[in-house]
Amino acid sequence: MTITEIFIPTSLDAKQVLRLRRFGLAALAYPLAFALVAIAWAFGVLPTPAALLASAAFVVVNMGLYLAIRSGFNLRFGDPSLTRFQILIAITLLMYIVYCMDDGRNIALFGGFIVFLFGIFRLNVREFTVVTLYALAAYALIINLLMHFRPAAIHNVHIDWMSWLMLAGSLPCFTFIGGHINALRRSLRDNAEKLRLFADNVPAMTTYWDEGLRCRFANRVFTEFWGHAAGELIGRRMSEIYGDAVYREVEGHALQALRGHAVTYQRIRPIAGGEPRYLEVRLVPQIGHDGKVPGFFAVTTDITDHKLAEDRIQRIAHHDSLTGLPNRLLFNDRLEQVIGHARRNARQVALLYLDLDRFKPVNDTLGHSAGDELLKSVAERIRRQIRESDTVARIGGDEFTVILPDIAGRGEAQSVARKIADALARPFQLGARKECVAIGTSVGVALYPSDASGADALVIAADTAMYAAKQAGRGVPAT
Repeated sequence: MTITEIFIPTSLDAKQVLRLRRFGLAALAYPLAFALVAIAWAFGVLPTPAALLASAAFVVVNMGLYLAIRSGFNLRFGDPSLTRFQILIAITLLMYIVYCMDDGRNIALFGGFIVFLFGIFRLNVREFTVVTLYALAAYALIINLLMHFRPAAIHNVHIDWMSWLMLAGSLPCFTFIGGHINALRRSLRDNAEKLRLFADNVPAMTTYWDEGLRCRFANRVFTEFWGHAAGELIGRRMSEIYGDAVYREVEGHALQALRGHAVTYQRIRPIAGGEPRYLEVRLVPQIGHDGKVPGFFAVTTDITDHKLAEDRIQRIAHHDSLTGLPNRLLFNDRLEQVIGHARRNARQVALLYLDLDRFKPVNDTLGHSAGDELLKSVAERIRRQIRESDTVARIGGDEFTVILPDIAGRGEAQSVARKIADALARPFQLGARKECVAIGTSVGVALYPSDASGADALVIAADTAMYAAKQAGRGVPAT
């Protein structure tokens, strides 16, 4: 654990952590104050008791402020940063030192300008006016106290009052400048909050990554998707947030964006115990005026619903709704692909064309539901007789096709046709009453390239062979 983590624990609220860091920066000015007190004491213009008391007050005040913020006591005040309180205390201590000094008070008063700088980004015009009036009133009181209780310390009262007039003319400048800066700061903060509100309500994961691939911004959708709080992500590397496996997958895209190229890609994110999510990621480089790329924005959209809907549409368009088999459209596409592959590699393709026998009587006697059940059972029996690389399709009412790629020859194709015919010759049990139904099938066999040189011609050849087998009553063409 580092010293910073000891004094500013990460368990604190993010705003309290920020206030402690700001307090730490302000407290760095106190060593300078100690040094000035020591110099004043060394030159004999500040008595030892006053120097010790001022130094002790510095320590006590800072410890009290630190404990107030660390414990959350500061949250009871309208200004949790305690900036105005710190400035008033600092002015009080400064005026005490001025009162105790025998000489060099004008030089010490310049410390007031340093104190006012602490409020330049925090105080508005009204608050600056309050501390300015307090400082002027406090110095006027010091001059009067010196005149009555330590007249020997005043060498020329007119010079002291002239110093007061200089303060009265200079400090209001801080009121104007500081108020203006603070108004600009608040305007920027309001705009930043509006942008944050907008980014958090955009239905997409939005992040910004610097040139070291560290996260510098993440909206609410991103943090919720990855299960992190925003404070946990800022400053962390992409590899830490995504994990090594995902980082290796997306690193190349990120590097492309850092080279100034807009990138769009899709990836799948597995979800434990759930469906995987489909993500579309757009990377937009930030290109500076000098042409360099200090980082890039990433907009990630969850397109899972769109992807699933697209898959459903594709399935409906390319598959038979009853049997789930490829329909004529997908069959034609598969056949073209298989023949193209066979043409390039000098291989053979067999096409089986099946037409069921005695299917119409089943529909007429048992009804369409029994006919649908029969077609589904036929599709399942055909699937069991073929390889995984083969394709079975339903291209008509009771017509099926089987594509056999990389077939050894006609004999192997006819052997598969006989297996299918035998499987379909066995009786089917249909309906709740398990009606026994026997049908058959006629199968036509055609080979590429011996029977046809293209897909359409191969279908015609197989269809012709099927009709020949049906008319001959063989079911399957003769060898």
